[in-house]
Amino acid sequence: MMDAILRFLPTDASEFLFMFWYAVIFELPRFVFATLAVATAEVLKPGSVTRPHRQPMPGASPLKVSLLLAGHNEGACLTTAVLGLKEQTYKNIEIIVIDDGSTDDMASVGQKLLADGQIDIFLSTGLRGGKSAAANFGLNYCTGDLVMIADIDTSFDIDAIETVIKPFVDPEVGAVSGNLAVRNPAESAVTRYQSIQYLLSISLGRRFSSMVGLLYIASGAFAAFRREALQGIGGWEVGPGEDADITVKLRQCGWQIRFAPDAWALTDVPVDALSLARQRLRWNRSLVRVRLRKFFPLFNPLRPNFSLSNAIGHIDILFFQGVLPISFYFYVLTLFAMYGSAALGILAIVSGAYIVTTMLAFIAALALNPAYADWKLLIYVPGYSLFNAFFLRAVSVYSYLDEWFLRKSYKDSYVPSRVLDAAEKF
Repeated sequence: MMDAILRFLPTDASEFLFMFWYAVIFELPRFVFATLAVATAEVLKPGSVTRPHRQPMPGASPLKVSLLLAGHNEGACLTTAVLGLKEQTYKNIEIIVIDDGSTDDMASVGQKLLADGQIDIFLSTGLRGGKSAAANFGLNYCTGDLVMIADIDTSFDIDAIETVIKPFVDPEVGAVSGNLAVRNPAESAVTRYQSIQYLLSISLGRRFSSMVGLLYIASGAFAAFRREALQGIGGWEVGPGEDADITVKLRQCGWQIRFAPDAWALTDVPVDALSLARQRLRWNRSLVRVRLRKFFPLFNPLRPNFSLSNAIGHIDILFFQGVLPISFYFYVLTLFAMYGSAALGILAIVSGAYIVTTMLAFIAALALNPAYADWKLLIYVPGYSLFNAFFLRAVSVYSYLDEWFLRKSYKDSYVPSRVLDAAEKF
């Protein structure tokens, strides 16, 4: 095989570009440009990239935060979640718990927390309707200027709320997405890979997207919203993909979306490849369901509310999340069609370059996020690079085809079937 590789090595620039076009056009510029842009912005801004000493916000807390904890069968972790929130440095909050038709002891746990004065409002739907329906139910009872939604099994840094609401000093900001790190990275190689991915795609990637005004996701695991903005768009749509959906609608209405890199929350991630694939199938289907089916009119310049920045942001997401993984497999097929067994050697070279650029980007992500910088993860970057390139990309492509032809998001157990059936008819 080595002789075949040497025989096909490029002899000029055009041959080199033909052989390595995917890496040269797509991979290298994406890593290098985003990493350099974020690093430069951090170096040039006043102060240090290290995290400031945590201390309570001085004086009175002017903005009231309504915190929605909506969940189904979360009785085992509800008390821990609430007690953790009571320790926040920001004190002007009301906690609203919504039991979404649970069959465990979540209702009794919520009632006890209410009786003990640990939460402000407890609501129970009696019948499961999905997280969006439960959150909209709770939204009707919110009295805060801001509304924060979080998964009940998510844990927060002591200053997370104080930090995530700071961008709301700008009256044009409608939503702020917090930062997320993996709580269980030591459980398996797969959880370590996800820890690397979270630092790259969320801590570094969303920082860059926010910096250039193209952030199109306010995470359902940890995000804060201006209440008037939420009410103005009618709250959350039926999921999955409700966090992408609500972010697009807010931007369409003229609200800005920001990212708070120093507002940290921790979440558990799947521990094996099969569980991760199931999770990503659900997440990735929203690219077709939300970005293409529902909001494709964003590309129409003749619409009265057409926004060039919204169209560019949509193109950015479709390109990086859709075009790149699909074109990667097109690239692999063309390599084997053109070079036969030598394609394996070319892919090895491309993979090596991908590992190096991922390593550099990850080092930058670690340096920019010292609060959760685990430098021991560096030894897992080569494995992650290959896992991401050949496994997660395959999951993404499969999910897009699955959703495009079979509309599997309308059969997802994340939301009750009767709710999804009604949404599909609508």
